Amino acid sequence: MPLRPTDLLAGFIRAGIAFMLAGAVVALLDAIGALGWYGRWLALHLVLLGGVSQLILGAGQFFSTAFLATDPPSRTMVRAQLALWSTGTILVAIGVPTGHATLTDLGGAAILAGLALFATALRQLERRSLQRARWAIRWYYACAASLGLGAVLGVLLARGVAWEHGSLLGAHLALNLGGWLGTAIVGTLHTFYPSLTRTPLRRPRLQGSTFVAWTLAVAALAVGYAFDAGAAIAFGWGGLTIAATLLAVNVAGCARAAERPLAVTAKLVGAGQVLLLAGLLVALAAAVADGPEAPLYDPWRDPVGVLLLAGWVGLTVAGSLVHLLGVLKRARRF
Repeated sequence: MPLRPTDLLAGFIRAGIAFMLAGAVVALLDAIGALGWYGRWLALHLVLLGGVSQLILGAGQFFSTAFLATDPPSRTMVRAQLALWSTGTILVAIGVPTGHATLTDLGGAAILAGLALFATALRQLERRSLQRARWAIRWYYACAASLGLGAVLGVLLARGVAWEHGSLLGAHLALNLGGWLGTAIVGTLHTFYPSLTRTPLRRPRLQGSTFVAWTLAVAALAVGYAFDAGAAIAFGWGGLTIAATLLAVNVAGCARAAERPLAVTAKLVGAGQVLLLAGLLVALAAAVADGPEAPLYDPWRDPVGVLLLAGWVGLTVAGSLVHLLGVLKRARRF
């Protein structure tokens, strides 16, 4: 029996939820002081790389299948991605705290292999389809490229590689959070939020400008932090703010055009985009007031992190996950 799009989505959602629950348990243990220096890192690693990232892998292929009106990737392809991603996440989670560089390297290699299969699956979908979904696929290719570079930097950081030109950690965060998670979320919302509100995208021509602004800003942040280039960092935060404003225009337009009261899921996702813009404005203010690197350090780090991670990513993922679980439930009943 061929794989159905909902089967593909369900597999990644199950894996993602399992890792997010594991991350929540680790966060509780860290809160009571049961873990050492690595507690907070491990919780974020499990939630973001193991959990949210697998939701992105599943949703990206699920929506691309719908955009292109073609069959989903094969069972073998999906199972290989799930196995590689889960294994890689676990190996890195063990290797970094214990200092076993070999485990960290193997974990990073598994993540990169899973990412390569994700890009390959998208390319196969494009080749099989007689339709084109230019912007939808470009967002996913861009986020995959960002994570590929970010994962390499992560392995270098875990190995303690000396880098005197700037901050590899800053570049790693820019690529993983802004480039991987951010690009996937912002790109998906151009089609996902209209489906939540049952309206067409209000300003479709803005999507190209949003893509250019967001991807260039992520690249500028990564280069700026890696080589301590203040102008590039400032350009990056400004570019992300512009892109988030363009996205907000489309999100707000869809919300206003909805003929029915918005569902809770649409409200959650919409609120997340408000917090995205708020977080970027705070980061931009910090960069202007205290220097380009200020958003990553105290006293700005916590408010920026809460707005962007707990606020934007948290609400967007929560609303999207509830909606997609509803889609799976209806599909199973049908």
